[in-house]
Amino acid sequence: MATSGAERDESGIDGWRKVAAAIDSMRRLSMPMLLTVVSSQMPPLWIDLSTGRYHWEPPLSALPESPGEVTVYSQPIEAGNPPYPWVAWQPMDPLLWEIGRRAFRDHRAEWMRTGDRYALQRWPNLTEIAHTPEEIRMIATLANGFLTAQELGLLAGADEATARRVLDRLSLMGAIKTASGPVAPPTVVGGEDTAVPGAKDRAQGAGLFARLRDRFDGRQS
Repeated sequence: MATSGAERDESGIDGWRKVAAAIDSMRRLSMPMLLTVVSSQMPPLWIDLSTGRYHWEPPLSALPESPGEVTVYSQPIEAGNPPYPWVAWQPMDPLLWEIGRRAFRDHRAEWMRTGDRYALQRWPNLTEIAHTPEEIRMIATLANGFLTAQELGLLAGADEATARRVLDRLSLMGAIKTASGPVAPPTVVGGEDTAVPGAKDRAQGAGLFARLRDRFDGRQS
């Protein structure tokens, strides 16, 4: 699989923050994108932003608190031609909710602005995500209009820090909108040495899939 970019991060919770930032950046692009997350602590993770699905071999309950050393690859894909049709893809909301829970535990999402007002843009599938009654109250409250994190906390009976974390997770899921518009044009995953995007190559994609599987299996043996 030809890659259009790669982004490395240090081990720890910051690894999930980097994954979250890549997801937010790539979602803002007009072209369909596939993200591949390669980690020292877990099998490869594929996120198809064009169809809102992901593939990860273990159950989502096995998602580590820390992904270890992380590399995120981004690749444009063909509209209407989803990658890897032979794997079992799953709806993306539960994955993003769990990534957000880990990524924004101690730090805000970098694209969120203090003082902005947010409202619910779509209801997440609450039957698929692990949630608390407090989180449900906040999601329902956001359905009634634009609120700051402080206002959301006051109306839902939660502290402001908890309200911010819920807003960050909902933003990662693309489930809320802001009254102020987007923060800025999306950043590109990778640096100046990032490879130039190219057309998707199925044979190369299958080869990378096999190599990543072999790499993970070797660590397990």
